[in-house]
Amino acid sequence: MSNQSSSQLTAHLLLVAVTLLAAMGWFFSKSALLAITPMYFLAIRFFSSALLMAAMKPRIVLKATSVQIRNALLTGLVLGVQTSVWAAALMLSDGLGVGAFLISLSFLLIPVTGLAFGYRAQSQTWIAIAIALPGVALLALRNGFNLAPADSLFLISALLYALYFNINGRLCARIPPVTQTFYQMLSASVACAVAYAAWELDAEQELAEVWHWVLLSVVLATWLRFFLLLKAQSMAPEGQGAIVMTLEPVWVALLGITLMNESLGLAAFTGMAVIFLALMVNSLGTVRAARQARKVRKAGTVGYK
Repeated sequence: MSNQSSSQLTAHLLLVAVTLLAAMGWFFSKSALLAITPMYFLAIRFFSSALLMAAMKPRIVLKATSVQIRNALLTGLVLGVQTSVWAAALMLSDGLGVGAFLISLSFLLIPVTGLAFGYRAQSQTWIAIAIALPGVALLALRNGFNLAPADSLFLISALLYALYFNINGRLCARIPPVTQTFYQMLSASVACAVAYAAWELDAEQELAEVWHWVLLSVVLATWLRFFLLLKAQSMAPEGQGAIVMTLEPVWVALLGITLMNESLGLAAFTGMAVIFLALMVNSLGTVRAARQARKVRKAGTVGYK
C-alpha cells in the first residue's frame, strides 16, 4: 500500500471515529438533560470546550486580530442559538434516531441556504432534497402526519445549522480552525449563560447526578472529536470524507436502540432509510465535484508549467 493510500485510509478511519464520537454526544447530552436544563448544560459545555481548544494552541489563539475575533464571536452567537434549539428538541424527544436523521437534513439545506450568500447549489442537491421529502413525511406519519414539537425543533435546528455553516464560511474562512472554534464557543457559552439567567435561573439543577455525562460531552464529544476531525482533514483530499460523515445519524439510531431501548416502527425506519439514501446521493455528488475540481487544478498547473 502506498503512503498516499495509507494516509487516506487512516483519514477515513479517523472520520468514522469522529462520527461515532458525535453520535455518542447525543447520548451524553440526552443523559445530562435528565437532571439539568438545556441552557445551563450548554453554557458549561461551550465554556469548558473553549478552554480546552485554547489549550491546544494558545499562541495561535492569542494572535487573532480584532476583525477575526469579531467575526468569530458573531458567528458563535448563531451557533449558540442553533445548539440551544437542538438541546431543547433533545430534551423533549422520546428518541435519538429520528432526531439525528432530521438534523442530518442540514447537509442538504446548506447549499440551499447558500443561495442567499451567492453560492450555487449543484444538481445532486435538488435530487437529494426530492428524495428526502418523502422520508420526512414518513417520519411524520408515525404521529399521524403531525410533526411532534421535538421534530419541529430538530428541523428548525437543521435550518439554523445550515445558516451557521454559510455564515461561518463567509466570515471565518481565513481564521485558523482552533482560533475560530475557541471564540465561537466562548461567544456561544456567554449567549447560553444569558439565556440561563433569563429563563432558567429558578430551575433546580442536579449537576452532581450527571457531571460525568457533562464531562464526557466536553472531552469526548467536543474536544476529541474536533481534534480528530482536524487531523483527518489534513490527511484526506477535499470531499472524500463526505460519504463517511453520513454515518453519524446511523450511529445515533443504533445507540438509541442499544442503550436507550428505543423501538422504531416501520414508518420511522423507512423514513430514516429514505433520508439516508438522499444523504448518500448528495455526498456522492460532492465527491465527484471535488474530484473534478482537483483534475481541473492539476491540468491548470501542468499547463502553466
